[in-house]
Amino acid sequence: MTYLDYINQFWQTQANVQFSSNEVYLYFYLLKECNSQGWENPFECPNRRILLSIGISEPTLIDCRNRLQQKGLIEFQAGKRREKSPIYYLKDLSKDFSKDFSKSFSKDLSKSFSKDLSKSLSSYKEYRIKNNNNSNELFTPEKEKTKKGRSKKTEFIPPTLDEVKNYFEGKLPDWEKQAEIFFYHFDALNWKNTNGARIERWDSRANLWIIEKQLQNGNKSTTNNNGGIVSIATGGEAAAADPNTVTGSRELDEFINSLPIG
Repeated sequence: MTYLDYINQFWQTQANVQFSSNEVYLYFYLLKECNSQGWENPFECPNRRILLSIGISEPTLIDCRNRLQQKGLIEFQAGKRREKSPIYYLKDLSKDFSKDFSKSFSKDLSKSFSKDLSKSLSSYKEYRIKNNNNSNELFTPEKEKTKKGRSKKTEFIPPTLDEVKNYFEGKLPDWEKQAEIFFYHFDALNWKNTNGARIERWDSRANLWIIEKQLQNGNKSTTNNNGGIVSIATGGEAAAADPNTVTGSRELDEFINSLPIG
């Protein structure tokens, strides 16, 4: 029988037999416990676990399970304090319950049967622990998808003075001096900007430095993102310049804003 079959069986029985609220609570708790143990039927369930879960006293538990047995929904064998837990069996009323089996449950089970059952239950519990299958849910939840780790940013490696000089070479009249000023300025700042943020691309910062110096010197040329020369006109004389020329203050602002800054 499935979980739903046992639930339907209970309500069919309830139409002819009245159950107290504690009996209902206990029966559905036993259904849940049988499900959590992989539908091993019969199964063990300590009194203490039931008492803590549904909040009834031990005398009430004993009375309720006796009544559920009398009404034909379960069979059980009482446990021995500190030695073994009670064993419960959920009955299938759609089939004739074996008289011999019923008697063996009503009376003390034979020692051999009790030992074999205890061993089987212990082995099953060990199996569940090894396979991490100890969920108490009716349906096993789907495994959580492994969260993709964030891609690590490329570690910034400060340039050497020679690398900076090679980048500045030929782009300014005093390119060697400006390369040294640039290098020692940002090296003193530990290659961070004025806001304290780490510079990710020193070459972009160097490119901006070169452009600013060229504008200060009144030059009509600067470098593009690839280090090439781009003409910058300061007046109307560049109206007939080729399509690659950036003209006027508005175009100059757009060009500087388009530069990647680390």
